Amino acid sequence: MKYKLLATDLDGTLVTEDKRVTERTKQAVKAMISRGGTLVLSSGRPSYGVWHVAKELELPELGGYILSYNGGELLDCKSGKAEFSVQIPPDKIPEIIHLAREHKTAILTYEEEYIISENGDDLYVLGEARNTRMKVKEVPDLISYVTFPIVKMMMVGTEEQILKLEPVVRKALGPEFSVFRSEAYHLEILPAGVDKGSGLLKTLEYLGISREETISCGDYDNDIPMNEAAGLGVAMENGCPAIREKADYITCSNEADGVAVVIEKFVLGEEGS
Repeated sequence: MKYKLLATDLDGTLVTEDKRVTERTKQAVKAMISRGGTLVLSSGRPSYGVWHVAKELELPELGGYILSYNGGELLDCKSGKAEFSVQIPPDKIPEIIHLAREHKTAILTYEEEYIISENGDDLYVLGEARNTRMKVKEVPDLISYVTFPIVKMMMVGTEEQILKLEPVVRKALGPEFSVFRSEAYHLEILPAGVDKGSGLLKTLEYLGISREETISCGDYDNDIPMNEAAGLGVAMENGCPAIREKADYITCSNEADGVAVVIEKFVLGEEGS
């Protein structure tokens, strides 16, 4: 089998707009794993927010991995063990929260099954809760509440607001941080050097799989490093212009089983032999 690992984004890629995994995709994933292939669910979501998708695909039984927090943590679905995980330096957390307050932008992070925010009723905080199927816990002071390790923080707001904030936050936090949009309404903040591309390369090193044996599927800017790290970088038909322009192959949209098409064509079919 030419391609041994498929890393796929979730929103706009593996799942439909109403957050479903189609039956065709489930069957394609099962067939791939039965032939010795490995599935990695690569998402900006926290690990907890990806678990329901992993369970739907039976990865705790069949085997597979969750590369969460935009490459910040790798979780083995069978054992539930984190194989690697990064951490925002605790002394930098107040600076990030003060930035959000200064620009009147909602900010959130994660604790087990909860999204933690001072803005519990914010439209975009609630949207993240729906996407991840997590509960929102509103706290009066995020700075004093966060006394535990966190992988990432995220500012959320309108597309215009986040677009303007990206260069401002990147300049304010400096080279110690990776700051990027994962969706139009999300501004991710992680330790420097963390993205889906670096996370995929660490995953491949851990699993002993080469880049040439890897396929990546994505639809947005934050998926480009992952596509570039893979042997075959695939963009969804519904993907943003930048990822489509740089892709090795463009598949069908997430509404038309685009990831299943890739598995059938390149892993199960003649082009994957």
